[in-house]
Amino acid sequence: MKKIWDTQSNVAMYAIDEDALHNRVISKRNKAARNASKMEGILIFSLLFASGIIWSAMIFKANYELPSLVLSGIMLVVAGAIFLGRRKRMSWQNGFENTMLGDIDQAIANASYQVALSKSSRWLYLTVSVFAVLSVFNEASEWWKGLLVTLFFIVGYFAARWEHKTFYVSQKRRLESVRKKLLQFQEEGNVETGL
Repeated sequence: MKKIWDTQSNVAMYAIDEDALHNRVISKRNKAARNASKMEGILIFSLLFASGIIWSAMIFKANYELPSLVLSGIMLVVAGAIFLGRRKRMSWQNGFENTMLGDIDQAIANASYQVALSKSSRWLYLTVSVFAVLSVFNEASEWWKGLLVTLFFIVGYFAARWEHKTFYVSQKRRLESVRKKLLQFQEEGNVETGL
């Protein structure tokens, strides 16, 4: 925005630099897409890696326990589901209009996807924690080891909840706020959102 002095009415007026605004919207769109891609990559890698570690431990010990087998299977299925979700997200990326509103709509769609992925990841985290605690108690360990593992997962769950609200939900709200302002500027005739 630039402040312009109107000499006829002696009032300060403001002008919007549409190119700078559009560049900022494109930057937000690209950031949302990068964040979604990073989140998918980290989840897929960590699930495959953890499943591999579980299988390696079972093969090395020659001890195939049901909780470990189920947990490893769940991890592989979820990694596959995230990969398919990523392919689906990538296919609709180019389906938005090449306008300022289209770019912000794409950013909001990516942010919504991240919020949904974060929510489902928390459910996955709970599932993994239940099976991990069952595995610890299944090995007839001391009770304090099971308590430590349980406390670790409880702290991790609350950290994941904090991350969900602080980063993903707030990013989506900020993008929706920008969209609302763009529509307001368009109604007032201050900006052309169909660039």
